Amino acid sequence: MDTENLIEITGANLVDVAKAAYSLSRPQGMGFLYYQEEELSDEEARGLITDDERCPLSLDYVKGRACKLTVFQSEGKLYIPKSWYDHSSSDLDKLLSRIMPDKKTDVA
Repeated sequence: MDTENLIEITGANLVDVAKAAYSLSRPQGMGFLYYQEEELSDEEARGLITDDERCPLSLDYVKGRACKLTVFQSEGKLYIPKSWYDHSSSDLDKLLSRIMPDKKTDVA
């Protein structure tokens, strides 16, 4: 896998990744019909994690929010894209600070 346009997040908890992505996402389009203001529970976030070893987490619309985040796995390492679709670079910085608080990242 070419990781040039990806950020390594190995060590991040996928439940925390799902919850942070959901929290930082907004309803878009018809998502307003399904939008729920409350945050995801741990159980709901666990339900979004898949058994796909190459893509253990792929979020599109979750409860009306356009999360649009995919976590890739290669050679035992986890990655997310350097650009978060329909989110700002500030949103990506916030996501990284929530899921990897002790790791310095350079997404520029």
